[in-house]
Amino acid sequence: MGEVFAADVSRIRQWQTLMGDITGITDHIVRDVDAQARSCAGRAGQERATAGELRDRDRGEHDGSRKTGTSMMQAIGRGFRALKVNGSLIQGARNDAYDTDMSGRH
Repeated sequence: MGEVFAADVSRIRQWQTLMGDITGITDHIVRDVDAQARSCAGRAGQERATAGELRDRDRGEHDGSRKTGTSMMQAIGRGFRALKVNGSLIQGARNDAYDTDMSGRH
């Protein structure tokens, strides 16, 4: 007798929805942080001899934060797409098995 494979497609779909929501939230966070950082750009050390160094450091931190947030969003998005494909494949296999079983009963 063959092995039995069982998967709860509804749970996969729940995780897929959650991952999609997290991707959207992460995107909003990245955009908000980016907008806030841009609104403060150029304010660092305007009156000081070290103004250029402070602005360069500020710009570097802003760029690093944006890249990190974007990378997180992309990674979560890849997980979302993988769950979507996985759920579709499992649902397709389940439908095929059901159709085969039903056609054998005629």
